[in-house]
Amino acid sequence: MSDDLDLAALLGEAPGTPDPGFRFDVLSLTAERARRREARQRAFGTTVLFALVGLIFPVAHALGLGLAELQPLVLVASVLGLAYVLALWTLEGPRAVLARSRALLRIR
Repeated sequence: MSDDLDLAALLGEAPGTPDPGFRFDVLSLTAERARRREARQRAFGTTVLFALVGLIFPVAHALGLGLAELQPLVLVASVLGLAYVLALWTLEGPRAVLARSRALLRIR
């Protein structure tokens, strides 16, 4: 994106002469849009996840399953979730695992 006319399509009207301030404005605007889009996707994913978790118990109750029947399933799901989180942490490397574990244990 070195041409001001290409950048102008993202922000508005191109300046008559090359302008570093204009380029900075365009890049900051596109970065802000990308951050907002990513934040919306994270928020939507979190909302859907919590909605699905919240629907498990009413659906199970409607099917006639009580807490005693669901306890093994909840235990397996929680162990699988913990294994998934630990796998993600180990993919980041040993320093990241130690840093996150210390952060979890830190009292604020």
